[in-house]
Amino acid sequence: MTRSTVMFAVSAPHQIGPVIVDKVARITAALDADLELFRCVFDSDAIASEQAGPERTQEEIQQLVLRGRRELEAAAEPFAARGLHVRTSIRWDHPAYEGIVRQVLRHRPRLLFAQSTHRDPVARFFLQHTDWKLIEACPCPLLLLKSPRPYAAPLVIAAVDPGHRHDKPAALDEQILQSAALLSTALAGRLAVFHARTPWDEASRADPDLRDLPEYRDEEIHRAYLAQVEARVLALAEKHHIGAAQVHIEDGHPGELLPQFVSRQSADLVVMGAVSRSRLRRALIGHTAERVLDALDTDLLIVKPPGFRTPVHRQSLHHIRSRAETRPRLIW
Repeated sequence: MTRSTVMFAVSAPHQIGPVIVDKVARITAALDADLELFRCVFDSDAIASEQAGPERTQEEIQQLVLRGRRELEAAAEPFAARGLHVRTSIRWDHPAYEGIVRQVLRHRPRLLFAQSTHRDPVARFFLQHTDWKLIEACPCPLLLLKSPRPYAAPLVIAAVDPGHRHDKPAALDEQILQSAALLSTALAGRLAVFHARTPWDEASRADPDLRDLPEYRDEEIHRAYLAQVEARVLALAEKHHIGAAQVHIEDGHPGELLPQFVSRQSADLVVMGAVSRSRLRRALIGHTAERVLDALDTDLLIVKPPGFRTPVHRQSLHHIRSRAETRPRLIW
């Protein structure tokens, strides 16, 4: 039986510290999976030098890829020391997020890790761009490693929306809870469910039948609305064997309430869903997610609904295969 694989998209091998190694190694081992360290490299200057001759271009590309592979193999050693089966892969491709997604399509990993670090304003812009493009386009669950804190009995927050106010399919909440439960178990952590309930005045204004209710009816239906939303969230949690004490419902907008809740609870990891909305089936989670991602300093797992298809083409317009790329390296 073929073992499953998880992939770590490495942008800067020298920035993989002990905390990142521990997080990736623990989750990979808990999933009983092999680990692939993947790096996408590209240098526009090498392509520009093609005017000096294609042979020089190929030589420059091969040297860049070989240097990148050596750095990646050095980064793989701490993972191998943890007893993982590790292989390294490198591709000459551009832009980076498309190269990563193409590698995901080739190898179909169970999970993709990506290190999301923000140091200076320029790096922050490009890393955010890559983060968001991966969120939009990655077909497998994506774990953005944002926090420098190690996992110690971590608290995992599953952010659900059983009312589907943001056009989320019901199956996506199932995916969120399954993934959150799997991670909390794998990391010997704790699990909580969070839902930001639409305030009653906003919900009632959105429904034409509720706008002009008599005062006594308004209060009656208000109570029924609160109870109905709570019942939906509790039923969803119960289906996944999550007790009522682990469920938290607050009235307001998720872009504001979720970061506040995560901060109060000192959570370590948040699980959210991405939905496909446009005709091109790009996965977008909208302004809510943008605000949440910027505000959260926790790790973030993004899951997709069943049937999601990436907009990234399998064939790159920029990919130039070099001899250094042809075979993955195994690190034991």
